[in-house]
Amino acid sequence: MLRSPHDSSQWLGLRRFPFALVLPLAIAACAARVDPAPASPGAMGSLAHDRGPPASSEPLRLLAAGATEASVRDEISLFETQSGLTVEYSFGAVGALRDKVLAGELADLVVVTPAIIATLEAEQRVRAGSRVDLGQIGGGIAVRGGDPLPPVDTPEALAQTLLAADEVYYADPAVATAGAALMKLVDTLGIGDQVRAKGHVAAGGKAAMENMTHSSAKRVIGATQISEIKSVPAATLVGQYPAPLQVKTTYAAIILARSTRVDDATKLLQFFVGPAFQARLAESGFEPAAQ
Repeated sequence: MLRSPHDSSQWLGLRRFPFALVLPLAIAACAARVDPAPASPGAMGSLAHDRGPPASSEPLRLLAAGATEASVRDEISLFETQSGLTVEYSFGAVGALRDKVLAGELADLVVVTPAIIATLEAEQRVRAGSRVDLGQIGGGIAVRGGDPLPPVDTPEALAQTLLAADEVYYADPAVATAGAALMKLVDTLGIGDQVRAKGHVAAGGKAAMENMTHSSAKRVIGATQISEIKSVPAATLVGQYPAPLQVKTTYAAIILARSTRVDDATKLLQFFVGPAFQARLAESGFEPAAQ
């Protein structure tokens, strides 16, 4: 440590050294007192990137069906607080999520239907034994907030309501479970062609309901899974499909075979079947999955 020049004993001691030795020592001591210039944010970012973050700081990546979107968005922060982990998530129709996984999109977990899981298992994309069922949900009919509520409680009443509508909004049946279920329902009622002719299709059920709420037509109907209807504030749930026509879809979570975060992903699976997340699913209209 370089002392003050006012410390006479040290200063006198230094005077006993030859000048050639004193000068380098003084220079070295002064240099030691100079604080290094702070690195620029860009330089720090480059250094952090080169070192790489520890594995636990990487987010878990979740792909989830649109039917579970509201529950995931509302509850995932609780999981992050409890676990110390972070989660990146995106939502879509189950068919679109299947295609993403098969195309190699980076993800650790997926929430989809058993039929999609079977397809992924056939392609060896699922970690064996990881599936947990989250719940099941059925479809329903929606209108814009403030619109009259049409009758939908019997197959005959639902058929008349759909035929009387100027527009019917639903999810793409090619990729969305809810859209495929509606097409099966209207074909069973014998009004499939009429409904398709006035149909307005979106990539998912939530998007279809949002589109419905912006329609300027006089009589507008939306049809998708109940949780997707409830997730759109400007839409009103009229009621479920009549019991003879109702098909309830199970949603399950799996860990993908390519995931390197199995322990952390398992924690998220446990959270999904825990009380907080299950209560939020029930609020959205989910019921316990059939055993």
